[in-house]
Amino acid sequence: MHRIAFGVLAACLLAACASQPQATIHLDPSEHPAPSPEEMQVRNGLEMIEAGQIMAAVDGPLTDVVNKFEAQYAHSKATIYSARGTGDALLYAAGNLGGSHGEVEVIGPAWAMAYWARGYAYGEMARYDDERRELEKALALAPFDAQYNNELAFVYMQKRDWPQALAHYENGEAFADITAPDSPNVKCVALRGQGYVLVEQHKLDEAEAKYRACLKVTPDEPKSLAEIGYIQDLRKKQH
Repeated sequence: MHRIAFGVLAACLLAACASQPQATIHLDPSEHPAPSPEEMQVRNGLEMIEAGQIMAAVDGPLTDVVNKFEAQYAHSKATIYSARGTGDALLYAAGNLGGSHGEVEVIGPAWAMAYWARGYAYGEMARYDDERRELEKALALAPFDAQYNNELAFVYMQKRDWPQALAHYENGEAFADITAPDSPNVKCVALRGQGYVLVEQHKLDEAEAKYRACLKVTPDEPKSLAEIGYIQDLRKKQH
């Protein structure tokens, strides 16, 4: 998936998406766009969660944003994507995700953010199935979003669903440079997550390689160093 995604992005940039007349991007192309009112509502909801007003955030600003977009696009024939910026917007506009050949419309990040924030809120309440459902909704709108992939991977990891966890962590690594505001940290989270899963699958060499890949991104990253030490201890116990 990693090679396909970057290939699509390069092709789209070279052709300026000229071959995609049915793709419409509603996104501020400036380097530092002002947040939309809906983004501000999501941020308000996150502040409420941090203040302990979890259900008030879910029932208030977060669901208000979700309801707005669900109503706005309820009868749309286009496939809707919610992008953080130009990089992933071009991917969605140029790609043929899920085999869809119809119209594509790319909007800003608020809709997917609202689902993600509701998922975060449910996780804080230990409602993990609700958390998973909200994160899946966020990824349906933003399948290349590295953070959302990482967080859904963590949910699957808690369920010990190793194949699903590994797949989403791989996506998190693949798309961190495109969609993550803090790319090195998000990429390391994805690599460490893969390492954890691979240890659980008793694939120690592959796991160590993932932790060392994180160290190439963030030298002396303490969690990766500790996990490499743990793997070395496991090898000693095997002999």
